[in-house]
Amino acid sequence: MNLSQLYYFRKLAQLQHYTKAAKELYITQPSLSDSISSLEQELGIALFQREGRNIKLTKYGQEFYQYVCAALNELEKGIAVAKEKSGAIGGVIDLGCIPTVLGDFIPKAIQDFKDAKNPKAVFNIYQGMTMDVVEGVRKGKYDLGFCSKVEADDLKFIPIIAQQMVAVVRDDHPLAVRDQIKMAELGFYSLTTYRESLPIGKIVRAILRENGVEASFSYDDEISIGGVVMQTNQVALAADTPYLKQFDRLKKIKIADIPLDTRLVYMVYSKKNYLAKAVEDFAEFVTMEERDLPVEE
Repeated sequence: MNLSQLYYFRKLAQLQHYTKAAKELYITQPSLSDSISSLEQELGIALFQREGRNIKLTKYGQEFYQYVCAALNELEKGIAVAKEKSGAIGGVIDLGCIPTVLGDFIPKAIQDFKDAKNPKAVFNIYQGMTMDVVEGVRKGKYDLGFCSKVEADDLKFIPIIAQQMVAVVRDDHPLAVRDQIKMAELGFYSLTTYRESLPIGKIVRAILRENGVEASFSYDDEISIGGVVMQTNQVALAADTPYLKQFDRLKKIKIADIPLDTRLVYMVYSKKNYLAKAVEDFAEFVTMEERDLPVEE
């Protein structure tokens, strides 16, 4: 058994496909097959079993995978620490983010981290909707994600910032004279909001049901919502994000009976994937220094 075999095993366990794993490992598929076969013979157990065109871990493979990941993670952390102490690297951090945090929160967090902790760190920023971000974190494409929370046992979600939900109208709408409103009052108007399939759409739908208010669920983001409000006489329910700033004729109205933390943005990482030292440092920095959540009274 050698270190390469363990890396090959981990990658194959993650992708569950010989061709894809071999491509990412920059080796041939026969070489990968031979390496895994040799490892199985040495251990005296089958690590994988066929499932259609793909493969999956056996129960023995699943148990072995946990130990291999733990061992390789510790080894890679040790290498990263040694390189960091020598000043050789600052680390590369890949972030997957929903669009609404890219205009203010993420740039500030990155600059604060570089100023305070690691000026050599290099960040790659990728934009996507919540499910894209979550899948990217799960597959290791992103080290960390910033998005809404979804149910996933293999991922860790940490609340980082709250984006207040507001009613949005055009500045010539009858409600534009109001600075505050209650949810029940919105039932008297044509109301629109996010698509129900989005995490934030599910949150809004639950709020509307609790208050007996109906709405059309149509839009992916605040740009779309702001655009339709500008062109119609509708009222929209949306998160107060930088996207709304581009519409100079929009009026945002505070909703008195919606908690300030109704819409939370979370930092997410995989419990199974390796996190480099620079990534761990940035995650800790964001959690300790950049968190912006409502204070309970």
